[in-house]
Amino acid sequence: MRLLSPEGLFRKGVPGSMERILVIKLYAIGDLVMSLPGMSFLGKANPSAEIHLLTGKLVAPLAELAAPVERVFSLDDSLLSRGWKSLKMIPRALELRGNRYSTGYLLHRVLPLRMFLRLVNPVVAVGQGTASAGLDRVVPFETGKREHDAERYARLFGWKGETPLELPPFPVEKLRKAAGEGGMVEGMPVAICPGGGRSTIRNTDAKRWPPKNFLEIARRLHSAGFPTVLLGSGGDAAFLGELRRELEGETIDLVGETTLLQAAAVLSRCRLLVTNDSGLMHVAGLVGTPTLAVFGPTDPDRIGVFPGSARHVSIVPRGFDCRPCHPPMAVDECPDPRCIGSVDVERVWSGLVEMLDG
Repeated sequence: MRLLSPEGLFRKGVPGSMERILVIKLYAIGDLVMSLPGMSFLGKANPSAEIHLLTGKLVAPLAELAAPVERVFSLDDSLLSRGWKSLKMIPRALELRGNRYSTGYLLHRVLPLRMFLRLVNPVVAVGQGTASAGLDRVVPFETGKREHDAERYARLFGWKGETPLELPPFPVEKLRKAAGEGGMVEGMPVAICPGGGRSTIRNTDAKRWPPKNFLEIARRLHSAGFPTVLLGSGGDAAFLGELRRELEGETIDLVGETTLLQAAAVLSRCRLLVTNDSGLMHVAGLVGTPTLAVFGPTDPDRIGVFPGSARHVSIVPRGFDCRPCHPPMAVDECPDPRCIGSVDVERVWSGLVEMLDG
């Protein structure tokens, strides 16, 4: 990590000073992971710059290990949806303002965060969207082209498709040491993530494959001699209550029992992950664990594990002309979310067997 002395502060047009760049990426775990290839491109395009990242407090520990930046700041991003309490973000903006950034990149399209970036006061404020309110430069997020969100984020940093985007190398051993997850799992179990679907700002339960289906998959795995481990956040505990009771004594139940780093470290020791479209799906891709993900209203070509490969299999519903509904409709706006439940167990099991045999 490069350290910068106070006299080395950058201001545009000051010869011999070091440039500082700020990237703001809050909210969901998967969104952070999908922004990493773009940040890697940004660093290579600006080799003499010191790059900082502002991210949410939940994902900050993972960002410390994964993000190709010199410094990570965190923010309680839940404040953005809590009315006047969002004013508590101002001290963080003023703290960042003292770093005198040449460029601030905002990987969000919401006005409150544009105002936050204006408080930080970079020389140039760049963001995504269609309107320029609060920004010096706007890069469209939606172009009408079929793109992965990792590519959409990278375009904000000036990527034009001339070089392949890649995830930065991830220090798995450093993760395991930092997480202190020794003893949580043994061997190479199959991880199962039946929860997910919620972020700081959005309820996307429509992305959840029914728990009874995950129960059937788990029991078939056990019959075939494969141990399993259940992963999920504390917020998933009530939703998965019946599933966990049915599997008590048959699986390692870590739902609500791990930090994000511990869950990542456990995933790094697993044979593969069976999951919904979830944050842990992206974390598995980050740590090198194969994934089989059941998608409903969302599009794996847009928000699946990046970069895609044969190690990451997506199962999507058939016969629904309305999907994917994100965009133009937000997932939590779907009036009749039937697609995810239409994916039958046999399709998922068949894909899983093929991966396990391979």
